[in-house]
Amino acid sequence: MKPYLQIIRPVNLLIIVGTLFLVRYAIFQPVFHQNHLEGLMPWWQFMLLVLTTILIGAGGYVINDVLDVELDAVNKPGKQIINRFISSERGKNIHIRLTVAGVITGMVFSYLSGNIMLGILFVIIPTALFYYSYKYKYQPLVGNLVVAAISAMVVVIYWIFEFYHLKSQPLHFIDASHYFVVLNRFVLAFAAFAFMVSLMREIVKDAQDMEGDARYGCKTLPIMMGIPFTRILVIILELVTMAGLGWFQFLLYRSGYTVMAYLLFLTQLIFLIALIKTFRATEKLQFARLSLLFKIIMVTGMLSLVATWLRNI
Repeated sequence: MKPYLQIIRPVNLLIIVGTLFLVRYAIFQPVFHQNHLEGLMPWWQFMLLVLTTILIGAGGYVINDVLDVELDAVNKPGKQIINRFISSERGKNIHIRLTVAGVITGMVFSYLSGNIMLGILFVIIPTALFYYSYKYKYQPLVGNLVVAAISAMVVVIYWIFEFYHLKSQPLHFIDASHYFVVLNRFVLAFAAFAFMVSLMREIVKDAQDMEGDARYGCKTLPIMMGIPFTRILVIILELVTMAGLGWFQFLLYRSGYTVMAYLLFLTQLIFLIALIKTFRATEKLQFARLSLLFKIIMVTGMLSLVATWLRNI
């Protein structure tokens, strides 16, 4: 069973699921509880959204490995799963089953939420994941932006469905609308954070995989522009994100969310370490470590939301 678990990236799926739980229970529920509001979607509907996200995400990871089988033979020969433990044909079947199950579950969730038209999102997202693996990831920046946008979508998608769920309850919607500014501030801030960190990580991963990508004619940013340019771009993105995070900490402190503001200093510290390592990165192993740092930054940044949950206890 180990190869089947590895191919769906359980750690990445856990981060995605954790993000959804934090958005619901550390952003929306505290705001609703503190202001005596009602109308949040039932927990069972939320669990359907979580299940849909897991299935579509897992399917995306599988097809990525299936279509990358030749590249992975060069970039990570010791970690390759497809054609080593699982055949390409079997991998394609797993992708189809996971994706179809995710789309169906998403449609059921959309219907039960009273927003069947929004179910199109659960068709667009797996389609984007497939074309990322099939085409976009081999183009400079396009694939990076697609993955970054999908990462941000994990934060935003809950708010989209929660908004329309509230809209179907006019009285609850009117009461909750007074606090949309607060909710939007949190959701958009963490969506932007997820977008920027994912974008930097994807660029760094391209630098890490240059050898195999170049051999098979890929036109990723590091191949087209070189490592020095790529490193400068990542440094600029790091500085912009750190500055934005600092401004958000200031706003949190002014609004009384002091614990979260202080917790984000851990994220800033790891960002500083990543910044220093970016200046020095020239080899594959260095970029691999930098990629891991960005994953840690994502986790610590999202976990800072626990502070709002603790305020609610």
